Amino acid sequence: MNDDLLDAVVVGGGPAGLFAAWRLAVGGARVALVEAGGGMRQSLCPRVTARVRGQTVRPAEKFRLQCERCDCLTGLGGAAFHFDTNLGYVQGLSRSKIETDGHGGVRSYSGLERVFGDFARAARAVDDVYRLMYGFGLPRVGGTALRAEQQAVPATAPFALADQAASQAITVDDALGMVDALTREAVDHGMRLYLGRRVDDVTDAPQGFTVRLADGSGALTTRSVVLAVGKLGLDWLRPLLQRLGVAHRPSRKVDVGVRLETDRDIAAPLTASCHNPKLTFINERDEPVRTFCVCEGGRIMQYEFAGTVVLDGQHCLTSPTQRTNFGIVSTVAVPETQDGTDHGIDFARRVNMAGAGLPVVQPLVELLGRGRVDAPVHSSLIRAAYTDLAAALGPQRVADIEGMVDRLAAILPDIVGPRTVVAAPVVEKVYPEIELSADMASNRPGLYFAGDCSSKIIGVTYGAATGLAAADAILRG
Repeated sequence: MNDDLLDAVVVGGGPAGLFAAWRLAVGGARVALVEAGGGMRQSLCPRVTARVRGQTVRPAEKFRLQCERCDCLTGLGGAAFHFDTNLGYVQGLSRSKIETDGHGGVRSYSGLERVFGDFARAARAVDDVYRLMYGFGLPRVGGTALRAEQQAVPATAPFALADQAASQAITVDDALGMVDALTREAVDHGMRLYLGRRVDDVTDAPQGFTVRLADGSGALTTRSVVLAVGKLGLDWLRPLLQRLGVAHRPSRKVDVGVRLETDRDIAAPLTASCHNPKLTFINERDEPVRTFCVCEGGRIMQYEFAGTVVLDGQHCLTSPTQRTNFGIVSTVAVPETQDGTDHGIDFARRVNMAGAGLPVVQPLVELLGRGRVDAPVHSSLIRAAYTDLAAALGPQRVADIEGMVDRLAAILPDIVGPRTVVAAPVVEKVYPEIELSADMASNRPGLYFAGDCSSKIIGVTYGAATGLAAADAILRG
């Protein structure tokens, strides 16, 4: 391995890391991308096999079966592109989140707007990401395929915010072609690509940093480092922040909750004109409670995280199911004496303990104390415990679920019925709060954070936008 000085090393090959490395390479920087997993084809689920020629994933094998616990979340493309997913905001950025303003009112904002400090800059960044993805082969869609804002959520629906910004989906097939094209161009411009290499540590060096690879497989010296390790890098990154003296503090807020799953036809009025409606109300503690990651015709998946098991939604665009699921998450403001990261992990562990190490599923009517379901409980989770969730969630989270469901009943009259279940735990945005500039730079000169591990945002387009911002800052010197 060459040990000459690089301009930048990008750690992590998800959307944030890929776009950062590409922008650096085509901008003339000497850059290396280090990814713990393999190439995208090699790191796909064994049940999702790509044809040798072309980019097509065999539909007959795609989502017929599901592993009880997903471990195919590393590799080029990251967790986001290893399954069909939703990109969001194809016709323009919106302020899709709300919070109390401290004066009895509510204000809306965009997470990316908060990162960049300017809504116009955030909107341009999202446009730039789409322009690049189209250039790398993402098919353009238009008209009704975008499901732009129409009449899905009545104006009288009892939400503080009902955001229906048009979004675009992407299949694994299309992601394969896009990631291949992006990676190929970056390599053609000199990017060094290290696959199947975990980073053991990042340490100080006379001219910047030394990025040490695991198992004694070498080291890279570089002026700058972009860390884009995603959600699964939490356990590795937390002590690294301490060792490098990165300015940060315990997170004061964390998203915790459940996934609600019902029959696709029951949820149809919600998804009729928008892929991913974002509906929010403020609970009695002034905490936002919102829908999150709507997966029409999808599945619920589980994976290991920080020594526990958590859930996410899986889009099944190529081979849809007869079920729809979405998150109901509360942005919990933790007390000053607590660490939001630990609060989120502890929440997941309580649920896992109730399920004897498994996620827990319960009929919605039983969780809310509105009846019993004698028929077999139907869930897309392959392996889960079917038991009472209320004690593990706590009364406030149950109240939040009930508040969301009662509001949704104005749109989905059959949502509270025997076919609707609640699955837990869901935990999001659990990184410590890292002090970053609008260019994703930390207090350590040359050290940048992008994507989930920035602690600021989650999502494909947001992640890619932050990766590009970090790369641009490095190129400017």
